[in-house]
Amino acid sequence: MRPLSILQRIAFTSMCWMWQTPDQYCGRLVFYQLKIFTMKQTMHRSFISLAVLCSASLLFSCHKVKEPEGTVLPGALRSNVQTASLAEVKVMNYNIHAGIGIDGVYDLQRIADVISDADADVVSLNEVHKHYEAATNYEDQVAWLANELGMYAAFQKTTWKSAIPASGNKERQFGHAILSKYPIEVLNTRIYDAYGSHYHGLLETRIVINGHPMLFYVTHLATDPALLTAQRQQLRVWMDETYGTKILMGDLNAIPTNANILAIKETMVDAFESQPNAYTFKSNNPTVRIDYILGTSNITFSNSQVISTQVSDHFPIVSHASVGASKLKLMQYNIKHGQGTDGVVDLQRIADVIRNSKAHVVVLNEVDRNYDPRSNYEDQLVWLADELGMYYEFQKTTWKAPVPASGNKERQFGHGILSKYPIGNAATQGRWIYTDYTTHYMGLLKVRVSVNADPLYVYITNLGSTAAERLSQAQEAMSFINPPNHTWKVFAGTFSDVPGSAPVAAVLTSFTDVFAGQTAYTFPANAPNVRVDYIFVKSPVAAGNTAVISSQASTHLPIVCDIEMQ
Repeated sequence: MRPLSILQRIAFTSMCWMWQTPDQYCGRLVFYQLKIFTMKQTMHRSFISLAVLCSASLLFSCHKVKEPEGTVLPGALRSNVQTASLAEVKVMNYNIHAGIGIDGVYDLQRIADVISDADADVVSLNEVHKHYEAATNYEDQVAWLANELGMYAAFQKTTWKSAIPASGNKERQFGHAILSKYPIEVLNTRIYDAYGSHYHGLLETRIVINGHPMLFYVTHLATDPALLTAQRQQLRVWMDETYGTKILMGDLNAIPTNANILAIKETMVDAFESQPNAYTFKSNNPTVRIDYILGTSNITFSNSQVISTQVSDHFPIVSHASVGASKLKLMQYNIKHGQGTDGVVDLQRIADVIRNSKAHVVVLNEVDRNYDPRSNYEDQLVWLADELGMYYEFQKTTWKAPVPASGNKERQFGHGILSKYPIGNAATQGRWIYTDYTTHYMGLLKVRVSVNADPLYVYITNLGSTAAERLSQAQEAMSFINPPNHTWKVFAGTFSDVPGSAPVAAVLTSFTDVFAGQTAYTFPANAPNVRVDYIFVKSPVAAGNTAVISSQASTHLPIVCDIEMQ
């Protein structure tokens, strides 16, 4: 008897309330799953099922860069376990222009053929129709492509119209989608607060690639510069909520040198960074790149290609992504409350030094917060965080009562951290005041920085003015740091002592000095002749590309290095 092939499609739909503004928007997510089973018996049967799930999504917005202490935000750092270090996946981004080519012909089969020939594991799609209009035959394009290619799929609508008989009495939808050879878990669908003639959104998914969980984001940003900036800022807030290895794909409607793209690339790697002419638009005369594949710093891209085809007005792009160790640039900087070698307090100079270094994580010593007339009662940490677009955390080691000039806020002095990556909440932090001190307290701050899928624990200190208290403080610090409770650790700050001294030797029993064997003088900045500032790492953290930055913005010189979390 000949094998019998049966195609069964089962659709489940549910109703969701939908409001008229983004603030009230409750989106409908359509999630397709395609599973193929083959059974060999006397009669062979191929069984395909297509399930459509409908769920509501809620918007989350955040107006502060810093995560509030003592609270856990929705989607906040969920794991303290490193995800597996190796995964290989071929990814594709394609604005399909609803399947309409440069020739004006609607032909979804041509789109499917391009995707099939690319043989990508995960495919991001922009400008997708679902029962949307007559020009595309009111086709459910995601369902058709998923069925044709034998892939899982998820869809987010960003524009919609009421149902009509021609659409099969189904709501007419436009948006973006993701196709995958692996099952898709949808984490969220979001609509940006800023919009023009229509909404824009972010589809957030998790896909397990050969046992390794990865986060895939699909978006399509506005063309208007002001809207694009607002959407990019909200995109960052949303992506920072979830902890893991991430790939962002989509039509970002901006060229690689645009400030918004550069801001995204502060913590993400561009698959086409080394290809300035990887133009994607317009496909009959490509002169710009506005389509992107970006990954977190633990991803290495290779074999990145632009596919030349005119079955859409955009070229598709593909790349091979390999997941490995997380990488970042770390800086230690004693800013002397913003006072330069010229005696002038100018926090903008400090910000410029940090920005130009391209550091992702910055350890700061001698920071004023509403402290004194010497720094105009400025909250220096908040000012720097806002200026640089970074998260922050702080430990006060000296404090005074509020006064009207301080805005009736407690006057604080101490050390802190700035980070392009999210900082864990209060439960992941530690603050200790050393037992021994002379003129004022000294302390140790511990924070967790979520670098992609890996938690980096950063310890920050500033040791005292006498040799005896510095040794006591260093030994006490190590008693807090040494327990083997975290994998990746960095210890940095102003130790007020030279290499080979007893306090430094106490740290070197467990850590490595990243500037070992180098002169690396950091003080005084206008005629450096001694090193008192340090970055120490503990295996399996490795460091390289060390540098002392020449600057007169403080009395200390900042130091930087590249960190790899092996």
